[in-house]
Amino acid sequence: MKAHVIYKNKRTALTLKQYAYYITYYKYNWHRDVELITLLEGEIEVNIHGKSYVMKEKDVMLINSNIGHATMARKPDSVAMVLHFSPEYFSHWFKEQPIFHLNSVEMACHGKMGAYEEIRQKMIQMTSYMELKSKSEEIIYESLFHSIIVDLFVHFPPHPDETYDALTTSGNEKIIKIIDYINNHFREKITLEVLQEVTGYNKSYISQIIKQHLGINYYEYLTRVRMREAIYSLTSTKERISDISFNNGFSDVKSFNTAFKERFGKSPSEYRKSLVHSQKQGSSNDKIYVELETLREILNGSSKKSSGPDSEKNLLQEQEKIDDSKLQEEILQEVTVEIAQLRNRFDKLAEKMDKLK
Repeated sequence: MKAHVIYKNKRTALTLKQYAYYITYYKYNWHRDVELITLLEGEIEVNIHGKSYVMKEKDVMLINSNIGHATMARKPDSVAMVLHFSPEYFSHWFKEQPIFHLNSVEMACHGKMGAYEEIRQKMIQMTSYMELKSKSEEIIYESLFHSIIVDLFVHFPPHPDETYDALTTSGNEKIIKIIDYINNHFREKITLEVLQEVTGYNKSYISQIIKQHLGINYYEYLTRVRMREAIYSLTSTKERISDISFNNGFSDVKSFNTAFKERFGKSPSEYRKSLVHSQKQGSSNDKIYVELETLREILNGSSKKSSGPDSEKNLLQEQEKIDDSKLQEEILQEVTVEIAQLRNRFDKLAEKMDKLK
């Protein structure tokens, strides 16, 4: 069973979506839901509000409704847990102003570490009831969510914004128009002049809006899209690396290798071996949900890391250390026994020598 659930309470207009998944390629997302994300294993990069954040294990972030954001794994087998809910949820209490803009939980910038941990722990507790086997489990599951909302209201107070929804939607329509073109034509040569011609926007405006939404320039986004598709080919096909680089818009293998090492600290062939989960995807846009049993192992601290060569090597090294330690202990015990026996023999010889005198 996958660690993925959709819970609905029609009476309160509440829809919750919670899941744990492997973050792999660079993906741009935009949706109406408010999103809470916590990293369980690995390390990822998140682009939001024109800034780049590096999330490590146990970090928590809140992404508001209609905010464009992108994620990319910086380490293999990076696992995140996500909780989505619609902002219409607030309309149950606030009839006049149903849409609220929650203050973003951006890492530890507000100095409220305890609040982050409380939210994270409640998200984890909710996974114990993801199967929703009974009404009791449904009540507990929803109650934990309400408790998270309390933490958000207390520690990161929301504020109504009448223009917020319209403005962000308008801005997202423009950035999505640009991004859609790049996503569909990344194998071709794309310049600012080309983007200006197909979108009707000025070159400087295109640069500005991409930087504003993603915190990176258009060429970096283009490179990451190409990288996303190249990684999918690396892990899901047996194509040669040279063919993968050409088929995904890179001018040559050298530029592909350079771009790859800059972002992942390893060569494409090394990355191909380490991302053992990606072959399960039907396309580069699919999410790879974690099995519920695997999620529980991760939360219990007993998960098995990647079965790639690096992990096997580390396991062998650890086993060798254990074996060496046991061998040293056995030798020490044998030497101790031998010394005791030698001392006993020496004492007896000393007694005999005394008698001869």
